[in-house]
Amino acid sequence: MEDGITGNTIHSSGQTSDVKVVFIVGFTRSGSTLLEHLLSISPGTVAVGEMAYLWDPKIRTTSYCGCGVKLDRCPFWNKILTEYFEQDRSPDSRQFWRFFEDLVCNTGKIDDARYRRFLNQMESTYAAISGQTQGKVIIDSSKRPIFALAAARLPNVKLTMIHLVRDSRGCVFSSITRKARTELGENVFMPQMSARGAVRQWIARNLQADILRTQRSQHMLLRYEDLVNRPAFEVNKILRQVGLPAIAADQNGIFHAPVSHGIWGNPDRWSDSMHAIKVTKDNRWITGLSARDFAITTLISAPLLKWYGYRLLRPRLS
Repeated sequence: MEDGITGNTIHSSGQTSDVKVVFIVGFTRSGSTLLEHLLSISPGTVAVGEMAYLWDPKIRTTSYCGCGVKLDRCPFWNKILTEYFEQDRSPDSRQFWRFFEDLVCNTGKIDDARYRRFLNQMESTYAAISGQTQGKVIIDSSKRPIFALAAARLPNVKLTMIHLVRDSRGCVFSSITRKARTELGENVFMPQMSARGAVRQWIARNLQADILRTQRSQHMLLRYEDLVNRPAFEVNKILRQVGLPAIAADQNGIFHAPVSHGIWGNPDRWSDSMHAIKVTKDNRWITGLSARDFAITTLISAPLLKWYGYRLLRPRLS
């Protein structure tokens, strides 16, 4: 990987060697929590969940770490939150979407002080995590393309992007289905979307993830369906790419993942099933998605479905 940023540069974090980051990018509800936990089984990794949410003051003060402790009280995150995330230093990521234009136009200019501060803060956070874990490979499942773009431009970060894609119909079904966030209290649920809204975001996220292939970083495409069909095979391809030991299930087909310090993400990360993982494919959408929503989703996303190798007809449950 060729390091450095043309134009105005961000300052060095003082690292003597690159911090290694595996960044999962793509649409929500695509299986990133499963992938993150499977990767975390390798002893050379540390899973931090959706690190992008550290830039959300509400999440920092109200949500729970993957270890079960309030995020701002977790020993793993406490020092990082204290040193790098004072209230007045939290950038609004919406201001940074214009930098995708910079990527497409290939100007290489980063001339905004707030964006440079954001990059410095992001690099310092990665460096602090690496320091706390003796240089383990960081698994960041933020999924947001703008954060993946920022990570790709950090001079002292060696990035491997995993573009995780799932059939749009499965993502839409999950997005329109109510799911409780029991860790935040009663009657708290994950955001829901309409089928049209969800499929449009699915298209946008995946197109942006494809654009990120132009960055000077390792880039791998992984389909959720392939992951759940051959979990050890697909995860070990990623681990080999970053020079880490392979994982395997036990004699009963169970993968045993350690307790993580993951941020936000799917509430399943707090369930026992994320520590003793029996990988099964979530096919509820095949029978659960209405004919109308199936037709709308398929029509709008058909070109990308074909691009990623999905069939347009509703499959049969095997």
